[in-house]
Amino acid sequence: MDEQEYPLIHISLDDVTEANRLSLHCPICANPVENGVVDSALTPVICTGCHTLYHKACWQQSGGKCAILGCDQKKYVVYGQENLPVLKIKYTDLPRPSLNGRPHRTRTKQLKEQQRRQVEQLRRPSLLQRLWQWLLDQIKIG
Repeated sequence: MDEQEYPLIHISLDDVTEANRLSLHCPICANPVENGVVDSALTPVICTGCHTLYHKACWQQSGGKCAILGCDQKKYVVYGQENLPVLKIKYTDLPRPSLNGRPHRTRTKQLKEQQRRQVEQLRRPSLLQRLWQWLLDQIKIG
């Protein structure tokens, strides 16, 4: 029987990172990482480097850093906690109502309305085009 040599499989750090990101088990204790737990030690946290899920206690047990080979990240975020900047809108950012109670129309809205009217006018046939069409219709009828 012929021995067939298969090509070597190359697993990159990106492959490991993606597999860890998709896993729902803690790499330290191998138990499922669940959201909405009562015990604060079991709070799900995510490594900011490779996005691997951990239990908070397991992260601390691993020396306060990621246990994934090649990552060594020391920061995590709590799963489900918004870590992006929050958009804040102040009352003064909103358009002011006019004195008659209707909302204040911004310049942009006025320009769009003007543009819409101009497009409508361009779509309408001119007097000459209507006259020509009427003449053609009369020739076809007669």
